[in-house]
Amino acid sequence: MPIGFSFGTLVVLLVDFALSAHVMRSGRSYLWILPIVLFPPLGWIAYVVYVVLTGAVSSDRARRFADDIVNTVDPGRAYREKKRDVERVGSVDSKRALAEECIRRGLFQDAVELYESAMAGPLGAQDTALLSGLARAKLLAGDGAGAEAAFDMLKQADPAAFNADAELDYARSLALQGKTEAALAQYEKILPKYPGEEARCRYGMLLKTLGQEDRARRVFREIVESVKGAPSYYRRRQREWVTIARRNLAG
Repeated sequence: MPIGFSFGTLVVLLVDFALSAHVMRSGRSYLWILPIVLFPPLGWIAYVVYVVLTGAVSSDRARRFADDIVNTVDPGRAYREKKRDVERVGSVDSKRALAEECIRRGLFQDAVELYESAMAGPLGAQDTALLSGLARAKLLAGDGAGAEAAFDMLKQADPAAFNADAELDYARSLALQGKTEAALAQYEKILPKYPGEEARCRYGMLLKTLGQEDRARRVFREIVESVKGAPSYYRRRQREWVTIARRNLAG
């Protein structure tokens, strides 16, 4: 096989692997893998333009990264600036930004109130970013019923926005209310497609809470086994959940 051809093939395979891994980790539809693998480079370009770049803008990842740097130098500065923006401008975007900062600081009820204020306009109930933020804020504030209702609104507004992370939080909101059968069913639905060990770990903890020790231990063993031989970046990202699994197996 010619050297040039083998190198080109290697590049294609690496790009295919990287983009396919992004699909699975981000909770996107696995159907994206087909154009990525079958139609390079058009499939690559389509995925990057319509998913990666759009997602980066809509989730404000660049802004959040900048906030992290600012908070490292001056803890609390990002919160003060965002609060001033809300007091001075009071726009939907300023309230959403402050709500996100409140979640990072553990001020969950403040985040709920900010999201609800931002959604007071005529189109607020259709804004998936606000709905998703409100649902998560309510969950973290301990309002399982409110979180479930917000997630239901999110699904109705845009089923595509009800991604893997939202599905996991939906299961948590059900468990928080004591709707254990529905929560177990939701966990079992999300497990095959969730990119990481958090869903499986939370499922195991719920089983243990319900007294289903044998099933819980099987789940925890699966988590520990899943990281054996896994890439180092995956082991780092899943360290928290693997630690919890090992602790439950040892207890």
